[in-house]
Amino acid sequence: MKPTFDRIAFAAALMLFAPSARAGNWQAVEVIPGHTPTTVTVKEKPRSYFRVSEDSPLALTVEGPARLRLVSRAELPRGADHVVSYGVRVLEQGVLLKQQFTESSPAKGIAVAGDHAVPCKSRSMVVEIPAGSHRLAVSVSGIPSVLIRVLLSSPARGGAKMISITPLEAPRSVTLSEGERLIPYYTTFPGRPVKLRIVGPTSLELSTRLDFDATMRGVHTYRIAVTESGNRIREAAFKTTKATTASYTDLKERSASKVNQVVIPLGAGVHELNVELLEPRNGSAEVHARIPEPSVGRAE
Repeated sequence: MKPTFDRIAFAAALMLFAPSARAGNWQAVEVIPGHTPTTVTVKEKPRSYFRVSEDSPLALTVEGPARLRLVSRAELPRGADHVVSYGVRVLEQGVLLKQQFTESSPAKGIAVAGDHAVPCKSRSMVVEIPAGSHRLAVSVSGIPSVLIRVLLSSPARGGAKMISITPLEAPRSVTLSEGERLIPYYTTFPGRPVKLRIVGPTSLELSTRLDFDATMRGVHTYRIAVTESGNRIREAAFKTTKATTASYTDLKERSASKVNQVVIPLGAGVHELNVELLEPRNGSAEVHARIPEPSVGRAE
């Protein structure tokens, strides 16, 4: 079965919000064009940070209205054990939106991949972003380099309208019934991905459900990978149980799990993505893809 792709859409860069988003529901930005992320392990969990130096600010585009949260960690030379002061500033076209002057000290149990620097305890600041597209620059001062983690959240509002994406190709399609809604999902098996084509800049929201057979009870774990041109751009592991309010109308031998979601920002250009179940190796999962509805009538 090869469903045809029937929607090509443009939307704002780094727009990460689903209709159900609420203030405080933060989504991490893990891909920023022109910048290479650095993995920081916090309590055995990997987090994507971007290294910002005094002469190399972090440039990113945010579609508002939104709330931008910056989590910063100063870096000290290996062996250092003292308090350091530094500043973080957010500017738009040279105009200062917000700045923070703070101090921190080395953190315990925090590791930076491939680096011998000492990361400090985190500090954070939140910037309210008004409606429209905003090209921002995040700069630092007082210290050679600072690791910055970028998160976005929608304000308390209805959220952007989303549209569903039909895959270029999928092993099969199923229909999920939930309440009074019928939602199309597409199946991925290990080695048999769901293939999508999306035009950016936009954000891709993937809703996934593990298929439960009659022998499966309790909590089960599954892993999903998203690749582009052979490169893995996102991997997500979920723990889930059987859904109590959702079922497949045309897949009677399987039960749907509760839904899990992952949001992936995509830069400008055409993206051909594979969404594949990695584990369990003998299992299957269902995928529903959405993007924000492109706005119309906006100036270039």
